[in-house]
Amino acid sequence: MKKLILFLFLAVSFIVNAQVAKVAVPLSETAWVLPQYTGLATDTLGTVVATTWSYAVPINKFDGVFFAAEIKLADKTTGANGVCTVQPQGKYFATGSYVNIGSAVTWTGVGSVDTTITISSVSNKVYYPYLRTLVTNTSGKSKIVSYKFIIKK
Repeated sequence: MKKLILFLFLAVSFIVNAQVAKVAVPLSETAWVLPQYTGLATDTLGTVVATTWSYAVPINKFDGVFFAAEIKLADKTTGANGVCTVQPQGKYFATGSYVNIGSAVTWTGVGSVDTTITISSVSNKVYYPYLRTLVTNTSGKSKIVSYKFIIKK
């Protein structure tokens, strides 16, 4: 009799538990969003200290990935308007040199207005295990406000 009561109790517990709706949101196996980078005071370009800024991402996928990078730039109000080029780059080995992927985007600041630049490779996969976005200041002063990077298999 005790075994029957135990069996019925377990059966009812399983049935009740099976009826409870559970929502699980698994991470996508095909897309990765990296944590957003928020610019620091030291991310000002066009000073004596820095004329370039880069953010490197090790991919470790050799079957090719799509990517999208979104970088927000701001013009510093002192002096001439900032002018930057934003260039995605890749390399095969940790000790290798970066090569350009696609063409660079040139940005010219206006006052202290933030501008978001999106660079992506959504039609052609890239096969570099290391990717980076290089921002080069060519005139005036500018600042990195934020940076986002998405990888899709």
